[in-house]
Amino acid sequence: MKKNYLNSVVWIVLFVVLTLLGLYWLPDVQVAGWSMRKIDLLADLRNDSTDKSNIKDKDLSPEKRHQINIPVLEGSYLTHDKDGNVITVEDSIINAMSELGPKKDSVTSIVDMSAGAQGGMEHFYKALSQSSSRPVRIAVLGDSYIEGDLMTSMLRELLQQRFGGMGCGFLPITSITAKNRITVRQTFDGWTQHKAVDHRGYEDAYNNITGNYFNASPHAWVNMVAFGKYYSLCGSCSSSSLYYLGDTGVGTVSAYINGEFYGQYSLDDYSSVSKVTVRGDIKTVKWVVDDSSGIVFLGASMDSDIGVIVDNYGMRSSRGNHLCRINDRILSGFNDLRPYDLVVIMYGLNVAAEKERDLTSYCAQMTQAIENIKRCMPSTSIMMVSCSDREERRSDGFHTMRGVLGLIQAQKRIAINARVPFWNLYDAMGGEGSIVNMVKNGEAARDYTHATTKGGDHIAHLLYDALMLGYDNR
Repeated sequence: MKKNYLNSVVWIVLFVVLTLLGLYWLPDVQVAGWSMRKIDLLADLRNDSTDKSNIKDKDLSPEKRHQINIPVLEGSYLTHDKDGNVITVEDSIINAMSELGPKKDSVTSIVDMSAGAQGGMEHFYKALSQSSSRPVRIAVLGDSYIEGDLMTSMLRELLQQRFGGMGCGFLPITSITAKNRITVRQTFDGWTQHKAVDHRGYEDAYNNITGNYFNASPHAWVNMVAFGKYYSLCGSCSSSSLYYLGDTGVGTVSAYINGEFYGQYSLDDYSSVSKVTVRGDIKTVKWVVDDSSGIVFLGASMDSDIGVIVDNYGMRSSRGNHLCRINDRILSGFNDLRPYDLVVIMYGLNVAAEKERDLTSYCAQMTQAIENIKRCMPSTSIMMVSCSDREERRSDGFHTMRGVLGLIQAQKRIAINARVPFWNLYDAMGGEGSIVNMVKNGEAARDYTHATTKGGDHIAHLLYDALMLGYDNR
């Protein structure tokens, strides 16, 4: 007589079903930036809308509450727009202020929250009108989204075409993306790099706007070759500087321009940031440290004496929180030597990825960062840029990562509280699903997060159009 296995099969099937149901509660798994698809047997029955648990406005009726499909920042509340739709108070303020500014079809305008106070766009627009007689400097602070001069290369080219200028701007002395940067060919040897994202070895005593500092071994060198194949105005420059902290020691460096020895210079003991500058028709510049004696270096530059200079301060894995604990003496000293007319703050990917529900700490840190910049760089325009679209795979396909929309609300709040301009990159890209379309067009990588060079150029045009809309209607 054959043994009946029916009971065993039933138990095995039940075990498999329960196991698969249980896998839904496993934490999200990411490999090399890819999110593994969540196993969800009940996907067709589940409501995948964004969490609304932080709604604070008790006066909203139940039928109105369902309209909100964005995370509501802790401590905020909901209100209605002019069409009666439920929106956050941050959106209400941003929308009201945007009505006061210039508008143009297909351009997402910059919303200036400063109301004429320190940090607004007025200073930058005035500086652009003076670009024929002085340098106009822009610092773009961000994470891997702009790493390797991505986006800023085209933004620089567009601005230099209209307002003059040449050169790729400020460079870290060493970089893991040096071989990928297409605006300069950079080689180096003999340096120890310290980055703000390092858990060990980075001393806040040397913390500065670049997020880097470097120690030199004997005869350390950095060689920079201007490269204008893709962005023509980066093909040469008229000056190069080597920046260092003047109170860390004394020493000497030698400069070579276009392969020829140019001169040797003393690195004196100043109280703050110092620099050595050489000038000429520069295609190639090499700095060699003859005697470092413990001096801390910040970076080098390839600049012009008039026109627009755009500095890229992209740092992989950065949240930008090193700016909230920045050294005032160094930031003020750096501003004395390299004053910026506009600082663009565009961190976010590394915050959104964590899917934090409580962004209170992030808001406090970035608000403090802006206050630090205002205090040490009092004549600078400061613009907060929102997080870009970043997609995650869900049971029904790709959707904007849940953390992105909540982060954008936090960034709006920061701009409102700090009274600085705000530009919504997420909206400018096209909002929900825009990074998916960019992937299809070869403008973004298949991590559905980072732009390619082509995509960086696309983002640069969007930002340039927003800047020029403000400038032309100032």
